[in-house]
Amino acid sequence: MSNAGNPHPPGFSRPGAFYNLPKLCVTILLIVLLMSVILSWLPVVAQVAAPPGSKTTSHHTNNWAVIVCTSRFWFNYRHVANALSMYRSVKRLGIPDSQIILMLADDMPCNARNPRPGSVFNNARQHIDVYGDDVEVDYRGYEVTVENFIRLLTGRLPPGTPRSKQLLPDDGSNIFIYMTGHGGDGFLKFQDNEEITDVELADAFQQMWEKKRYNQILFMIDTCQAASMYKKHYSPNIVSIASSQVGQDSYSHHHDTSIGVYVIDRYTYYALEFLEKITQTSKKSLYDLFKVCPQSTCISTPGHRSDLLERRPEDILVTEFLSGNREVKPTHFTVKLPDTDDRDVNVSECFSCNKEPSKIDLENYKIYSDPFVFS
Repeated sequence: MSNAGNPHPPGFSRPGAFYNLPKLCVTILLIVLLMSVILSWLPVVAQVAAPPGSKTTSHHTNNWAVIVCTSRFWFNYRHVANALSMYRSVKRLGIPDSQIILMLADDMPCNARNPRPGSVFNNARQHIDVYGDDVEVDYRGYEVTVENFIRLLTGRLPPGTPRSKQLLPDDGSNIFIYMTGHGGDGFLKFQDNEEITDVELADAFQQMWEKKRYNQILFMIDTCQAASMYKKHYSPNIVSIASSQVGQDSYSHHHDTSIGVYVIDRYTYYALEFLEKITQTSKKSLYDLFKVCPQSTCISTPGHRSDLLERRPEDILVTEFLSGNREVKPTHFTVKLPDTDDRDVNVSECFSCNKEPSKIDLENYKIYSDPFVFS
């Protein structure tokens, strides 16, 4: 048969030939593609559909704390004392200064009205100087702004920002955020001339979640109408505690006649009383923390919100947020540190968790092959 009327040589497959495949093959191909899409979305759907409290264990690897006093002026002495007292508690429980961001809007220790220069007290008996000799203030005075606070949380700081002014968490970080100052329905004042709103705070937390900057957040706020600041939260794994409900004031606890001002707020006073009894091995849960200051004690009515959590508050220990947590890596050999009379040794020079010790290591640092866990 002649090919004169056919422009293509024998055996040539036209571009449209694919569409002549049997319908069964096309159907199978479409089903396979559909199943692959469904399977890829199953983990996401499971996470969204999981009811609050369905998860019982934590997988966090490190803890951070952000402690913020937003008030200026001498008559707000108690707000600085609130923040410094909370700083002292989390530091006592093992969170190092390198993982605590402390923001103080005013320098009360150096205020000309302070009868005890260089000191801040949270009790009229002046037993404890919460300012002390080892406080590291990361943001001070006019550095404490809404912009800087949001940039800190979201990691959008200018290039060259010192390490001490950066919050550097990851998706394994549990973060404790404490704020104190003057507030109202849906806002918290900064420096008495600007404010952060409940919507801005909620959006900042959402940015943190999308950028994998936390595992869980414990948000605590002591201000008037404090509960209004967590009403707009919508990001996963956030538990919030507030000193007062919408429409209520928060109250001071007591004043010091020698200083001339109130020295601590009521809710923070009782929260600290609870935390001072906590140790790193404590079994107290967030549910216990919710009950530290009932309305009969606080005068205001504290509130909390836990519906965004994957776990029940009863199953979450307070120390998962307020205690030092370090990742432990097992090794297959033992490190025997030299006596104090021997030369200084940098343990990181002795061995690496990723490789066996060398012959020089064995001779110089007396490393043996018994199992040992080093953290």
